[in-house]
Amino acid sequence: MGIQIRGIGHIGILVSDFERSIKFYTDVMGCKVTRRFTTPDGSEMGFLRFEQEHHNFVIGTAPVGANVEGGDPTHRLVQQIAFQVDNREAWLDGIAHLRSKGVEFIVEPFIHGPESGHSIEESGSRSCYFLDPDGNRLEFYTEPMPVHDDEEFPRQQYVDAFAKK
Repeated sequence: MGIQIRGIGHIGILVSDFERSIKFYTDVMGCKVTRRFTTPDGSEMGFLRFEQEHHNFVIGTAPVGANVEGGDPTHRLVQQIAFQVDNREAWLDGIAHLRSKGVEFIVEPFIHGPESGHSIEESGSRSCYFLDPDGNRLEFYTEPMPVHDDEEFPRQQYVDAFAKK
């Protein structure tokens, strides 16, 4: 039997302006700081959490000369960081919060699925996309379709229901 991964434990990114980023991820995204420190070389690190785990997200000062702001957000080394909430109400509340903080969406809220004219093979999640201060693409989403063990995705009955007749 191979490794049985449960999920992503945490994600770490380098940022060009630590103060700007810590403010964004705490004030806008709602992360809580577990630990923040300065390393011997003067760079800063922040361990951020959503609830009770020590950290779900880490930010650190990029080394001098690193271009963390360059390029199209869809073609960067970190393609996206997805933040999931429990349900539609939390998602709508989050969208209202993001807009109140001046966040501009690069992809407005929609559903990954036939409800929005997309493929039945997509996740079904309600999503929107925006950029952090360094141009990293963030996804804010809820309610992805489950894929049960030994089950084909999407279920044939869903494919049939949305097939063009």
